[in-house]
Amino acid sequence: MRDRMTAFVGRGSGWRRLTAAFMALGLATSPAAAQTGVVGGTVVDARTLRGLDGAQVQVEGTTIGAQTDGSGAFRITGVSGTQVTLQVRRLGFKPATVTARVGQTDVRVTLSEQVASLSEVVITGTAEPVEKRAIGNSVTKVDAATIQAIAPASDMTTLLNGKAAGVVMTGGSGAVGSGPRIRIRGAASLSLNDQPLIYVDGVRIANDVSTGPRSQFFSSGVISRLNDIDPENIESIEVIKGPAAATLYGTEANNGVIQIITKRGKAGRSVFTMNVREGGSWFQNAEERIGQTYRRLADGTISAWNPVAINREAGLDLFKTGLSQSYNMALNGGTDVVKYNFNGSYDNDKGIEPTNSLWRWSGGGNVSLSPYKNLDIQAVFNTNQSVVNVPLEAGGGAWFSLYFGQTPVTDAEKLRRGYFSAPPEAFWGAFKQWQAVKRTTGSIQMNHRLGTWLNQRLVVGNDLTGEDNVNQTERMGPFYRQFFTNPVDQNGNKETRRRELSVTSIDYAASLKKALFGMQTSTSFGAQYFRRQTYAVRARGESFPSAGLSLVDAAATTFGGEDFFENATVGFYGQEQVNLNDRMYLTAALRVDNNSAFGEDFSWVTYPKVSGTWVINEEPWFKLGWINSLKLRAAYGQTGQQPDVNTALRTYSATTGGDGNPAVSPLSLGNPDLKPERAGEIELGFDGTFLSERVSAEVTWYRRDTKDGILFQDVPPSSGFAGQRVVNIGGIRSTGIELQTRYNALNMRNLNLDFGFNISNNDNQITSLGNTANLAKDPLGNPFIQIGGNRNTIGKAVMTWYDFKVRSATYNPATRRAENMKCDDGLGKGGVVDCLTAAGQPNAPRVFVGRADPSVEGSFNTTVTAFQKWRFYGLVDFKGGHRVLNNNDRARCQVFNQCLANIEPEKYDPVFVAQAQSNGILREFTYQKAKFARLREVSASYTMGQDMARWVGARSGALTLSGRNLALWTPYGGTDPENFFTLQQFVRLEQAQVPPLAQVLFSVSLSY
Repeated sequence: MRDRMTAFVGRGSGWRRLTAAFMALGLATSPAAAQTGVVGGTVVDARTLRGLDGAQVQVEGTTIGAQTDGSGAFRITGVSGTQVTLQVRRLGFKPATVTARVGQTDVRVTLSEQVASLSEVVITGTAEPVEKRAIGNSVTKVDAATIQAIAPASDMTTLLNGKAAGVVMTGGSGAVGSGPRIRIRGAASLSLNDQPLIYVDGVRIANDVSTGPRSQFFSSGVISRLNDIDPENIESIEVIKGPAAATLYGTEANNGVIQIITKRGKAGRSVFTMNVREGGSWFQNAEERIGQTYRRLADGTISAWNPVAINREAGLDLFKTGLSQSYNMALNGGTDVVKYNFNGSYDNDKGIEPTNSLWRWSGGGNVSLSPYKNLDIQAVFNTNQSVVNVPLEAGGGAWFSLYFGQTPVTDAEKLRRGYFSAPPEAFWGAFKQWQAVKRTTGSIQMNHRLGTWLNQRLVVGNDLTGEDNVNQTERMGPFYRQFFTNPVDQNGNKETRRRELSVTSIDYAASLKKALFGMQTSTSFGAQYFRRQTYAVRARGESFPSAGLSLVDAAATTFGGEDFFENATVGFYGQEQVNLNDRMYLTAALRVDNNSAFGEDFSWVTYPKVSGTWVINEEPWFKLGWINSLKLRAAYGQTGQQPDVNTALRTYSATTGGDGNPAVSPLSLGNPDLKPERAGEIELGFDGTFLSERVSAEVTWYRRDTKDGILFQDVPPSSGFAGQRVVNIGGIRSTGIELQTRYNALNMRNLNLDFGFNISNNDNQITSLGNTANLAKDPLGNPFIQIGGNRNTIGKAVMTWYDFKVRSATYNPATRRAENMKCDDGLGKGGVVDCLTAAGQPNAPRVFVGRADPSVEGSFNTTVTAFQKWRFYGLVDFKGGHRVLNNNDRARCQVFNQCLANIEPEKYDPVFVAQAQSNGILREFTYQKAKFARLREVSASYTMGQDMARWVGARSGALTLSGRNLALWTPYGGTDPENFFTLQQFVRLEQAQVPPLAQVLFSVSLSY
């Protein structure tokens, strides 16, 4: 076997020879196989049929045993007799016993996972992982490796979506290479960044969203740095949801923390795995979801126009079937002294239009050294290179043109085949936009122990990302010039934005354990330093003298700019935990921080934390047998969030003086008294298992109060500065409840049935807008700040939809217009006022329409495993309680007059006609309920038997057919309730965007 495997991976490149060397090393350290007295086999998870590493397999009545390797395989030598009983144990699984013949090497042991375990360890920011029984707050752990075995995900978005209560993923665009915004427990700020901190193996990394070239035509990109991480290299993900849990992370953790733990080496023989995925994606029900536009022709007939139908009638498909390809290889193994895991992936995906594609190569390595019993050293290295070509959508480009085209009448319209400004192939050929990325994350972690009383950890790491964001239009030939008449486009232009982003982390932590007055105490302390540096350079060229030129310097007119930003945080914490009989834990902590965004005058800020847990079922007097475990918990903690770099500082811009010499002019007044936003959260809940550990439940109630919220305030002209500055005047209160449960309904040898469900509700209300004397007031006297169709007002959610609401209208057949329009008077008693003045300007007040963000989200999943070979899985996720601005309807009905209500107003409700004819002033009809349920994931998998696996030279393998986004249930009238402009932090507006694509993948997974 060794010779055959070495030949398989060693032929060809140097990389393969290195791989073979590692495999040979791992095999060489394995015990020599004996011809007799041997028992071997595999330990697998009953639900996923995935091999379980680290399981202890022991011959009953002896000290002989072995531990399973990275693929779940074990081999025990020196066994006597003809038959033995094997005892198998692994943390998080129920023990199992099986009988085997001596000499049998294909024993298959199936372990049933415990639905929950208080002995499971999670990361809390201290020197070592902590058992869940000792943690007073909710920490959701996502078993990424198991998810990849059930329904392989191509990126972090699909891996995490629907897996953790309270974590809302909003994708914005379904284009290949796009990424989501993540919001944990709703809005925590009125104006600042809403993204959680992201850590990989203890190192903070960049978490930017809406990056890349302008692809949504409002200077908005759709790419998220989160999707740079290869899901095949992730072991687990831990979500720390709020201040009660994130206090130790300090002045940047107000939005929560996501910890990503990559795969580590396992002691035992080298295990080589290979995963191949191929499939396709498509725009499901495209003709129906894009909708139609209408036009009255010269003969009086009304003609409907739909781009999908028009192309199909011409024998063409408007959208193609996208291609998904992914290839992954990994090597895992080692000894008690050296363990290693190496991982490499190649992805090549094509979207549903020619301008959308992704090419990515990812590689990672994790090497752990244990030169002494009290010292572990871990080196982690991850790198990727990618190129994402993004489509032009939303505010311009092919998507805008196909959404708002109409039946052609004029020669120019016929030339465009009815499309609004140009046919799709003109956009696809004339405009290109892409992001090229090179990213490297590396870290060294040292763990040192002195006996059982002291643990120390030092992590030093850096995340370095280089982005090239390009929008390019080559000099146009005659075909393109007939559609695009802007000389800047016709003569060609190119804009390149180069951004280099470096995030450096230094993290030291220590924990001391000691018995005191009959109690176990743990004293933890630590210090952290984080620095983020951003270097940006921009170059733009316009007017290329001839076709084929693409460099900025080849253009007739060039522009450029350069910038640099740096932000640093330094913090210290101390924590004391008291353990009473391993049943009751009390914890108190204090974090102190400083951040460079506040300037020299800012003093240190402190964040306290206190929590307690009680494993009540372990008390001697607890007699409820149907409760197997029950932990009660409570926690309170504080965190903060700093504003953007240089916000507190007074700044000036360069200009040319009256004498022609360089000078400066006032730019920003700054605010030297600026403080971080500060959030305090109380959290109450319980974790339990019930009914012989077949049911688990985790329930959490929380209330978070954000104070010193940062808002913009007008600058007095007497200061010599214009515009606005940021001040600490806002406040938000968020409350919610989260439920995560699992039910193992059947656990038989040939049938396992498992259900999972999570749901969360979040409600946030603004509690303060500072001095409201100069703010506008609604008819009830409530002060507010209006931003477009969104309003911040005390007592309502952040950036709630507020607009004019038409209550009644009449239709005049003579003028074919709506008249006597009456709108809600805003007093809440059913009263009305005239909607518009005689000059056609708004006369009524804006009133509450609905929330922009979901107040309810969750998911339901089920897994069926049959005959220890077949596995079937499905997940439905849902969101609700919010409204999305359907700007497709607004543009069609109010801007381009392409709705039937514009053409045949007599057939429609006058209230709707009044809005359609209002030139966009009255648009309450566009704020549409956006609740939905989506069949997010479904899969069927077959686990190969040994004979079938050997046929392809493997030890084990699986075949999986999976699908994503195959069904949608929603009352929303637009294309998709998940679409919006990803640059918009609070606004949820859909307009001509790529929806989440339906996808089917076939996967092959082999282990050698």
